[in-house]
Amino acid sequence: MSNSSKAVVWILAAACGSAGAAVTMEDTVAVVNGAPILLSEYQKELSTSLDFWSKSNPAAMADPANVRKIQESTLEELITRELLVQEGQKLKLKVREREVENAVDEIRARFRKDEEGKPTTDAEAEAAFQKQLKGEGLDFGKFRDRLSRQILARKVLDEEVKSKTVPPSQKEVRDYFDKITEYIASKSTETPKGMGEDEGQALREAANQVKAMSAERVRVYRILIRLSPAASSNERKRALKTAQDLVKRVEGGEDFSKIAKEESEDPESAARGGDIGYVLRGVAPPELEKEVFSMGVGETSKPILTEIGYNIVRVTEKRAAEAPDFERFKNDLADFLGNMSFQKSLEAYVKGLREKAILERHLPTTP
Repeated sequence: MSNSSKAVVWILAAACGSAGAAVTMEDTVAVVNGAPILLSEYQKELSTSLDFWSKSNPAAMADPANVRKIQESTLEELITRELLVQEGQKLKLKVREREVENAVDEIRARFRKDEEGKPTTDAEAEAAFQKQLKGEGLDFGKFRDRLSRQILARKVLDEEVKSKTVPPSQKEVRDYFDKITEYIASKSTETPKGMGEDEGQALREAANQVKAMSAERVRVYRILIRLSPAASSNERKRALKTAQDLVKRVEGGEDFSKIAKEESEDPESAARGGDIGYVLRGVAPPELEKEVFSMGVGETSKPILTEIGYNIVRVTEKRAAEAPDFERFKNDLADFLGNMSFQKSLEAYVKGLREKAILERHLPTTP
């Protein structure tokens, strides 16, 4: 995905905007059609990006060239946001008060659970919400203003891009499915002939999804007892003892899902009674895969050690590998092709805004 499309996708997930007050050139990183993008805004966005990449790919962050790319992409994201807001104002699109209120409520709702997925009280949720605002240097008024700008930018995309994107025909979906099955049958890992890099990458991703969903798989419920990455011998012994005791409870007749809800240390699956969905052949951790594919429906395992801890699993369904079926995948593929078309239109639209804009960039040499 290009920088322009990444920027617009990002805009839909986070509050955006830049200050419009008159500032000195030293306080800005860019000027978009006369509107400044503040250095403080850039530094805040950059800090978030650097923190993400430092955690997800610390080795890459050791290369100054990669850090510079992140600095540049952060600036371009801010420029794209400002261009979309300006276009919304030019088109005289309205943001209603109830739309902002709904967005505020939606964001506030995210604080009704803590980091472990446990419900919080109203007072705790509000305190966490206010703490987040303070950490971002916002008061409630500025927060609402940013949400309003975010909604305005999204409306531009809906009016000028999404509404004009033509969905794929049934023939186009069928032809794409045939390309996928041919690619799977070829067992190639290279970009198909006649396709560009981005188009080829998209087809490979779709083919991998179709292949995985057609592979042999089992439906699994799990109780997880976590281990820290540097767990001591004593910690491992305690975790194993806990897992063994839970197995005894299951073998003694207690309901597996009830125990998972109460004891599993994977909050997401615990909320579903331990359901982690289908485990696919060739995708799951080897230790887990070996066990679950040898079990019968209704069987419960002894504790299985993986890198995240001890897993107690129960198999509830088994499916054999099958040939990809068009009827099964046609709706998902139609959505996939529609999204690809939207992304192309999006890139072209943002490119057009940039070509008409007067842009000045003053990217700092350091964060």
